Amino acid sequence: MKLTPLRRHLAAVVTIALSCAFVAVMVLAGNLMQASLRSQASQMYDGADLEISRTLSDEDWSSEEPVDTPQVEGADTVWPQLNSYLGLSSAQADSVFLTAAMLPPGDAGQNYLDEGVPAASETEIVLDAGAADALGVGIGDEVTLPAESSMTGQEVPFTVVGIAPAAEGAVFGGNSRILVSEANAELLLGPTVGTVTETWLASVPEGADPAEVAASAGSDDLTVRTVEEAEEEAAGSVMSDFAALGMMLAVFVVIALFTSAVVIANTFAVTIAQRTRSLALLRTLGATRAQVRGVVLRESLAVGVIGAVVGMIGGHLVVQAALAAADAMGWLESLMLVPFSPLSVLLPIVAGVAITLAASLAPMRSATKVAPLQALRPVPPSQRRGLGVQGILGLVAIVLGIVVMAGGTALALSGSATIGILLAMVGGVVSFTGVLLSLVIVTRPLSALVGRVMGRIGGLPARVASANVARNPRRSAATIAALLIGTTLMTMMAVGARTAEATLTSELDSRRPIDLVVSGEEMPQDAVEQIAAITGMDSTYAAARGDVPVGVAEPMTLFGMSPEAVRETSHRPEMADDLVDGVVLLGQERSERFGVTDGQVLEIEGADGAAHELRVQVDANLQMSLVTPATLEQLLGDRATPVVVADFADPGTAERADVDALSLVSAVDEVTSGDGYVDTSADFGGAEREAYAQILTILLGITLALLAVAVLVALVGVANTLSLGVIERTGENALLRALGTTRRQMRAMLAWEGVLLALVGAALGIVIGSVYGMLGINALLGSEYPVSITIPWGQVALVLGLAILAGAVASVLPGRAAARTAPAAALAAAE
Repeated sequence: MKLTPLRRHLAAVVTIALSCAFVAVMVLAGNLMQASLRSQASQMYDGADLEISRTLSDEDWSSEEPVDTPQVEGADTVWPQLNSYLGLSSAQADSVFLTAAMLPPGDAGQNYLDEGVPAASETEIVLDAGAADALGVGIGDEVTLPAESSMTGQEVPFTVVGIAPAAEGAVFGGNSRILVSEANAELLLGPTVGTVTETWLASVPEGADPAEVAASAGSDDLTVRTVEEAEEEAAGSVMSDFAALGMMLAVFVVIALFTSAVVIANTFAVTIAQRTRSLALLRTLGATRAQVRGVVLRESLAVGVIGAVVGMIGGHLVVQAALAAADAMGWLESLMLVPFSPLSVLLPIVAGVAITLAASLAPMRSATKVAPLQALRPVPPSQRRGLGVQGILGLVAIVLGIVVMAGGTALALSGSATIGILLAMVGGVVSFTGVLLSLVIVTRPLSALVGRVMGRIGGLPARVASANVARNPRRSAATIAALLIGTTLMTMMAVGARTAEATLTSELDSRRPIDLVVSGEEMPQDAVEQIAAITGMDSTYAAARGDVPVGVAEPMTLFGMSPEAVRETSHRPEMADDLVDGVVLLGQERSERFGVTDGQVLEIEGADGAAHELRVQVDANLQMSLVTPATLEQLLGDRATPVVVADFADPGTAERADVDALSLVSAVDEVTSGDGYVDTSADFGGAEREAYAQILTILLGITLALLAVAVLVALVGVANTLSLGVIERTGENALLRALGTTRRQMRAMLAWEGVLLALVGAALGIVIGSVYGMLGINALLGSEYPVSITIPWGQVALVLGLAILAGAVASVLPGRAAARTAPAAALAAAE
């Protein structure tokens, strides 16, 4: 027997589908990450059966001749595994960095081409399909190895004679390659032809078992294992570095499922209330409690299976659409099929069904308690006074969680970072569980407080809405909990990410305030103009540097910069006010390194042979020692070497012209490898700063995605609560209509009720999430950096605004149902 038409479970199906789609997307994201890492590992061993490891002596490392090939019994061919990158250019593309991969020697390396022929001379070259596309070349075209990468010190042209298929896994995560052969190895790699390496690859004859060859080939100076073992270790070692990311994704999945369980429980409560008379009729006709329980359980199972399957399929389709979009935008070499696995199929379905059945337990108990005569119509909910066991447990969990969280943060700040962070996380989970358990206690006073304010704005409908929320605090608390989880998570991430950005940016500004510092023994006269001409540069100035003894084993490197240069190129222009003759500015760590203190006066012998005073001024954590050009000249004379300092244009401005930080790094390296530059080095503080900004932007993007999911779940949760209220208050609504309440006022009453629930949940979530975000980022970064707490008010306002909007939108359908209540018919039905 069908207790409830399936269409009445649509809200639960949608909620389950959303959560299971989220689970599927997270699993598939992990599969994509593993596919990327495995593709990079397999590319390193392409064409090989065995990996051979051999320790090199100092003489081998310094060899200018090819190192002897290790001899392995049972191996067919042996060749070195390269760990080299080469830059090539063409008429269609500037410098493109490619992986150099050594082909097996002899005939073993001949049958690998899609088109063309193997390289037969030293000036012929074979590229894989990805490298050919990146350079825009084909068979017969010319590519150039730049002088700085060439062993001859001059540009070397190569003719493309063959194109090989892209490496396995190049669709996602693989690198494009130059395939080096015996013919061109010396010209590309130098006189050692890439043999100065501790890792070699080998193939075995057809039909031979690589595992057996590896087991019998090991010796004291050689370690031999199969390529499969090497790939597993390489991928596993990298995957271990992503353990923290995996934990974060798992936390998101658990939160999504828990939120869905709250909403699903409310949904089933609505459907049970809608079918109360059907339950009563079943009981009157002789149905037992077990039979009613079985009906509800079968319905829950059907709803869970349908929602989970829809969500699982939807998650796979979303990921496939994302891969198709990435291919269309040129981010992938070719269209990649979604990397589904048994886990990506089964986990969303099992999780969806499990949370549905768990969420249906409480409504199922309510259904089995329906008496044949007592429940022919809904009865007003009973009011429970006092804290109760649940409230007491909640308050204890809150206090205990706060203590553990504070203790973990203190441990992290004192240096025990790992233990402290884990304790802080446990404390956060315990305290938030306590908040959810005790939420029913605070729902009534909070809704009354907010309701008084709303009553002044919305009049009678708002006051009635406030009273309706307070009448059943348990059901209202369940809806607020769904909103609370989402808004807490989003606010915590937003505050944490923005605080981390402010902290790291402040620390980078303190340590490395200048985006680019180029130093060298010699530079051309127009070095400043050359670097200034790079697209994306803002301000560029000449400076100088030199070493002076300060009484310790290591000399101190002084940078001579004018106050104007500091003001124009530094992210801390206020330093220019302290930069005066006879003063050296340096940071705290640097002062400890050289054994000097703030205000100390150093006696340093100058270029003229006389002693000169240099007063130390400690400035935050500056990782360079700054003096004025006049002071540097006084101390070093003509022994100073040239320096160029520059400031990157801000990302997004016209001066940057969509140039990313890596392009700026490449452009600077290209300039400084030209004529006139001798022993140059560059420090790219700006590139590091922008890399941190990109990572934090991704975190904020995840926050916005969670915001979208939370808004959808909130719509369902609030709509369910309002629908249940409409059902329970059918007689009251009819009385209001009979007393002259208009349809518009009825809709307004439900709208205010939805807004009230959303406002309470969002306000609590924002407060709790802000506290968690501040404590969490202190635990993560506080032991290393001075944390600058920053609240992203714009994003917090967005969370609050969308939550309120969700509450208002969710009230539309229940409001229409309440407005359609006919006074006479509803009053008659209530008799």
